[in-house]
Amino acid sequence: MVNLKHRLRSAVLSVFSKGNDPMKGTLSYQGDPGLFGPESVTWRIISDVSGFMAGLRALMVQAAHPEVVDGFSDHSQLHYDPIGRISRTGDYVAVTSFGAMPEVQQMVAMVKKIHERVKGVSSRGIAYSANQPDLAAWVHYSLIQSFLVAYRLYGDEPLSNQDADRFVYEQINLAKLMDIDILIETEEELMQWIQHHNAVDQTQSTRDIMDFLRRPPMSFSMRLGYSLLFDAATNSIPERIQQVLSLQATRFGIAKGAFFTKALRFSMGFSPSLKLAYDRLNKAYPDNRWFIDL
Repeated sequence: MVNLKHRLRSAVLSVFSKGNDPMKGTLSYQGDPGLFGPESVTWRIISDVSGFMAGLRALMVQAAHPEVVDGFSDHSQLHYDPIGRISRTGDYVAVTSFGAMPEVQQMVAMVKKIHERVKGVSSRGIAYSANQPDLAAWVHYSLIQSFLVAYRLYGDEPLSNQDADRFVYEQINLAKLMDIDILIETEEELMQWIQHHNAVDQTQSTRDIMDFLRRPPMSFSMRLGYSLLFDAATNSIPERIQQVLSLQATRFGIAKGAFFTKALRFSMGFSPSLKLAYDRLNKAYPDNRWFIDL
């Protein structure tokens, strides 16, 4: 059993751990609760392993916006290393969710600076800049929705409608830091905004990235778990967005995702970034959160 846990943990980390150690200096900020703090719903949702599916799902949904996906394609290595992008997004999520405020501010400033270079004209002839509030909003809210949907489906415990709304409302704090002027307050508003967004469309960049995400270069043992995550993500995406991405829901995709997420939680516990945040606050860990040295 111990060997099985180790093998599963190693397989997942070999795929997704391509980022840096995003909170290596966080203990220098003793007592700083960060942007959200331990009483937030954000700490509960983001700390769960359902976030692995959320990261993949967010990238898929983001690819449904032509200006966003062309920005990815023209200014990043997304075609060649989409998993690396998911890992770097994971670093961003970890720091903004669990980091001390100086770390949050540094991460936000770094992302904005990178975005300054992401400018161009999309394949449908529309000028874009990654720091445009509307494009930043699509990236932000597709990520937030993905974490919420993933936790609703695969989280360690049920989420009330009230707490789902609290999670969305809490994310306004981050949206404001990112200079996003579309401020969504409830789960229902978020779901409707994504589902009925008038900019979604398919481009060649969309097709290229989705082709890569369907069949990324990885070993057979890694591909099995990845395919479960991919199917789970596909089945959780609204039908209109599925059509733009040329996706089709698979039979038992949600059930397979639930099985795999439980296996991940068994082998990996909860986010090590959450552990660091509690250590920074010198607070006891919640009884329903346990951690494994990775």
